[in-house]
Amino acid sequence: MKHHLLALILLIPLALNGVGFDPKDKKMIEVLRHFDIPASYLKDPYLHDIYAEKKRECILEGFADLSENADVFIPMLSSLIAQSDLPSEFLFVTLVESQLHGSATSTRGAAGIWQFMESTGKLHGLRVNTFVDERRDHIKSTRAAIAYLSSLKKQFGKWYLALIAYNCGDGRLSRAIRKAGTNDIHVLTDPKRNLIPLESRNYIRKVVSLSLLATDEIFLSKIQYDASLNGAENPIATVYLPEGEKIDRIAAVLEMPKKNLLSLNTHLKKGVTPPNEQSYPVYIPKEKLDDFRQKFRPKGLRGYFVMHRVKSGETIEQLSSRYNVPKTSIMMENMIGDNEERTINRQVKIPINKPFLKNPRLHSAKSGETLASVATLYNMTLEQLKLKNPFISNALHEGEEIRIGD
Repeated sequence: MKHHLLALILLIPLALNGVGFDPKDKKMIEVLRHFDIPASYLKDPYLHDIYAEKKRECILEGFADLSENADVFIPMLSSLIAQSDLPSEFLFVTLVESQLHGSATSTRGAAGIWQFMESTGKLHGLRVNTFVDERRDHIKSTRAAIAYLSSLKKQFGKWYLALIAYNCGDGRLSRAIRKAGTNDIHVLTDPKRNLIPLESRNYIRKVVSLSLLATDEIFLSKIQYDASLNGAENPIATVYLPEGEKIDRIAAVLEMPKKNLLSLNTHLKKGVTPPNEQSYPVYIPKEKLDDFRQKFRPKGLRGYFVMHRVKSGETIEQLSSRYNVPKTSIMMENMIGDNEERTINRQVKIPINKPFLKNPRLHSAKSGETLASVATLYNMTLEQLKLKNPFISNALHEGEEIRIGD
């Protein structure tokens, strides 16, 4: 069943506008309590009409822009949040942030369903490099967001303050509290005081409004939203794939559409596992886990390369550090001599997953290998390899060590 999550957000104007809240509604008061917000906040006029300015056309357009993976993401998020100290209503933060689109990117560069800035994401263990952007990793970013929000709660003492700080930054909120002389939500969100940005004032109201609306079972049934999904088991399984494994090959193995698997792994920027890591976590539907175990076999790689356009002043040393590839390997791949390190205005091939990256000095021969096949494996000529191994014959014995590097 398709769950009209975005419709839930966009229909709020119709649900709240002109209706108001019952100040004695126990369910709504309980929701506010989860955010550490007093029941009196139900009287806040801006909470009632925060979505009222949206045009009716937005509601109609919203039905065509639903998250295809809502059935997967909502149970996944609910499961991870349930294992933390966050209130269950924090599920709605992701709807306000990204409408559950892992590929979402803000104008300021925030990314993923939790909209982490790169600097904040890295502070919480999310890597961003040539091959991965873990801000778009649904599970890793959720765990990072949980840790971040929990730390903000410890810092400010209340969940609604943690949410405001998540949006505008803890420094901005701290200054606002000092200026106001209080952390009261009525004062902090008062437009006349202008203590925190308008975006942050609306942000907390959007999250709270969605949480309050989720208590209306009649409304949820009308938009075909199954509230019971919040307690469902996480439907995503984690598998570990070798370096350079392509998502489209995994999709073929699992006999599922490539776009569906990519949507679960939007953190893989090139649709391939990082070629410089022996294993990397990839997400598949849990229902496909048995198929994966039975059918998946690692595929031998002939080599994975990145073509790098060298900028003015950039050196081989810098490329070696950036890609974690030995300098000599880059020079060998591009036939750059010791006196030819200046590579300005040219494309350089970076050998990401060549075997010599793991052991640049010695190779232990496997059964059936020859000196010629080892030379091919390390992208060397047979003559180059013989110069380094003058006393080794072409026919190799299993376990025999061949000198590769200096």
